[in-house]
Amino acid sequence: MEQITKEVVLTYQTLYEILRKEKSRPELQKIDGSFFKDVLQYSRDKQHQYDENLTKNDIFSQSERDKLHIQITNIKKILKDLYDFRERKIINMAINKSRTNSQILDTENLLRQEKQLFEHITSILNQNRTGILHKLLELREPDVMPFVLPLEEDTYPDETNLEQQENTGIRKVKFTEDVDQFAGPDLELYGPYAPEEEADLPTEVANVLIAQGKAA
Repeated sequence: MEQITKEVVLTYQTLYEILRKEKSRPELQKIDGSFFKDVLQYSRDKQHQYDENLTKNDIFSQSERDKLHIQITNIKKILKDLYDFRERKIINMAINKSRTNSQILDTENLLRQEKQLFEHITSILNQNRTGILHKLLELREPDVMPFVLPLEEDTYPDETNLEQQENTGIRKVKFTEDVDQFAGPDLELYGPYAPEEEADLPTEVANVLIAQGKAA
């Protein structure tokens, strides 16, 4: 998809064109990295115009209000359809990634939030493929471990030794409750752990357990 640059004002027409291209082409289309921010501002502006118009009672204002209402409704429909098309493509990308373990899959057109979705889905598919299909092929009992999804970057706890943790990639935690064996985002198995037990874990895994109240 042709990139929407900062100089181009987002309009109903540009939104419709983005949807048209996404719908008509099999591959995920390129959208400017600030698309979500831009479309949110655009939608808020339209809603603000509509709200302001509610205070006016003349015929012209009524006509303008009706047009704004239709626009807002259509904008929401475009955004829903666009999300659905891109979501379906991202799920298919994750399935292909999990099945082929390809390292050359093109993810350049994924927005930041979409990349997180893609990585989460891929990790879950990988875990289930390993725990079910691979074990069946090895004549072993299927056993899918609990899965720990990584937190978003801005939800990690603040720590004074965060820089040291980032450098080593390891964080020591003490468990506050029983934790069954689970698979991390890297598909490595961890645990089981008992209360008061300490362990050195990848920082990403440790932060999730702390956020869930299972460790400190």
